[in-house]
Amino acid sequence: MGLFDSLFGGMERATKLSNQEAFAGILLGASACDGHIADDEVHGLITALARMKLYQRFTGKQYGDMLNRLHGVLKRKGVEVLVDACAEGLAPELRPTAFANACDIVLADGVVEDEEKAFMERLRTKLEIDKAQAKEIVSIMVVKNKG
Repeated sequence: MGLFDSLFGGMERATKLSNQEAFAGILLGASACDGHIADDEVHGLITALARMKLYQRFTGKQYGDMLNRLHGVLKRKGVEVLVDACAEGLAPELRPTAFANACDIVLADGVVEDEEKAFMERLRTKLEIDKAQAKEIVSIMVVKNKG
């Protein structure tokens, strides 16, 4: 590891990601998994975070700082590295919730591209969500996003 890697390495830091960082990182990855972040996806990410108890004590500055750090990792390292670190750092009881919210973001623009399908399958595996539960979550999110 080089000098700059140790200073600006991103997700390799010694401290574990908080649940807030890990959850937000997964949603950011869902927004970016097809190579671009659509306005509908950003809106879905912000809405999802703002309504969760997990973030009820966050200030605007804390949101901004967290999302800037995560976006920096996304730009430098890519979606897979970001999501892998976030999935590892997320508490098991939050994993189905993160998967559901990621699915909601992927469906937000009304089109599910091949990259998004591959992302959701990889995320399902990383979050250790069984296929039956994932199918149930996806079905509900499809109904939610119709119309």
